[in-house]
Amino acid sequence: MSPLRGGAAALAAALVLATGAPAAAEPGPEDVTAADREAAVQPINLETAVQAIDLENSITPLETEEVQGGTTTVTVAADVLFEFDEATLTDNAQGELADIAERLRGASGTVEVVGHSDGLGDASYNQELSERRAEAVRDALLEELGGDAPDIEASGRGAEEPVAEETDAEGNDLPWGRAQNRRVEIVFEGS
Repeated sequence: MSPLRGGAAALAAALVLATGAPAAAEPGPEDVTAADREAAVQPINLETAVQAIDLENSITPLETEEVQGGTTTVTVAADVLFEFDEATLTDNAQGELADIAERLRGASGTVEVVGHSDGLGDASYNQELSERRAEAVRDALLEELGGDAPDIEASGRGAEEPVAEETDAEGNDLPWGRAQNRRVEIVFEGS
């Protein structure tokens, strides 16, 4: 062997020792045991990871009617009548109110239209919004009824008369509760 080759071989051997080349290769996927895979999997507590949905309270009816004695209260979800944070009736509201107007033709006495809001935001703003919404419904009913209209009064109650909780015991928001509280009630005597 030439002295040059012998020196190169010795230099290469010295470099391998100096760089600390690994004695064994890193373990690959084929070297992972079933126990290692099981230890790497983190369990999930499904009771806390998945939130239960209260189906009964999460579906808000578009309209309800309650009769007590001779008084009828028709409650319409404000989300059906108005866009969010608005007091202008939607196109869909006109048909809904035309149906209610037909029922008012047999009403006796004064018809009350009462607007309600949810509890989000400033109380004075919610009061004003509920009043404007009640007035918009009153005006649409008067227009629909024409000369056959009974006396119709409009008022707003803001968030003062909720029909559903808006937060749970931990303070979490309940959107379906807020939706139920945003409503317009039409109260009248007769059928």
